Amino acid sequence: MKQSIILLALVLTINLSAQDNSYKYYKHLVFRETPYSLIKGRIEIPKERTEKENHYKLTYDSSNNLILIEYLFGDKQINRRRAGIMDGFRNIYSKTAIKYVGNLEIRTFYNSKGVQCNNTMNVYKEVYEYNKEGEKIGVKFYDKTGDLTNNTWNIAEYTWKKTNDFDIIEKRKDKRGNYVSMRPYYYFMTTLYKYTEKGILISMNNIDENGNLINDFDDLTGIALDKAEYDENFNLIGFRFYNANQEPVIGSFLESAGGKIEYDENGNCIKYATININGDLMLSRGKAYDRYKFDVFGNNIEFAHYGINNKLVEYRGYTKTKFIYDSNKPFKKGKVKRSHLK
Repeated sequence: MKQSIILLALVLTINLSAQDNSYKYYKHLVFRETPYSLIKGRIEIPKERTEKENHYKLTYDSSNNLILIEYLFGDKQINRRRAGIMDGFRNIYSKTAIKYVGNLEIRTFYNSKGVQCNNTMNVYKEVYEYNKEGEKIGVKFYDKTGDLTNNTWNIAEYTWKKTNDFDIIEKRKDKRGNYVSMRPYYYFMTTLYKYTEKGILISMNNIDENGNLINDFDDLTGIALDKAEYDENFNLIGFRFYNANQEPVIGSFLESAGGKIEYDENGNCIKYATININGDLMLSRGKAYDRYKFDVFGNNIEFAHYGINNKLVEYRGYTKTKFIYDSNKPFKKGKVKRSHLK
């Protein structure tokens, strides 16, 4: 009898706790370059739409802490790649659980069957640390055995230091303790991230120990500054590269001077183009832009590669990739069909 009472009390506590939670639904997430950035939604939708569309469900506890991120169709978890590109889905998975223990924030990741797994960056668990002022100061990545591990960008640890109310300086190390760049192909080392008061990333700056802009490659080539541009829905619509003199340059990252991005009314990225210093289309890695198509459920059903002349080109061996879904069960895994130049 005593055990039954204890069990009932536990169930009631869990139910009451769940009732204190609040929920928000979005078509997409705001673009994130660094795990320091807040996870924020873009294109908020009412709950009624979630029954028949792909969406992100963000769950907050009674203290307004984010505790759960899910990518769903109705109440079914689905692969977040269906959202296309430009979502802030790095470091998450179909389901991401967040708990807070003392000065730590612990994130774990789950597939559509509820099994814990590695996230998109090949990390099993992320542990964030906060200082006494409640500021996020670092994160470490762990594998399934609990050992420190490198993510797909060869990073095992980030450290952050605030420079004012909005901006932070970031450094990164691999699991051996060596300092590493933002990505293996993006050569910023010590990086100053600048944000708006709403937590939207507006620029990434490659700096020296004195805070001066420096080119990421050498004094003659490379970039020092990556500036972002957004629309009123927090869709990232463009970015430009600049050198340490804040002159527009062709970057070492995309082999272009920047990019222009277009969206539909649901925040789906429908065109991603690389541009030259004058803002015109520019070939980067053999293509000038990609076009994306979506169905009424929000599934990315096609992407195709084009040259400056608006004709299809092959990229990584294909001109088009199509995803074919069952219209009666659009949450089911789709078939893939790829095309080549004839």
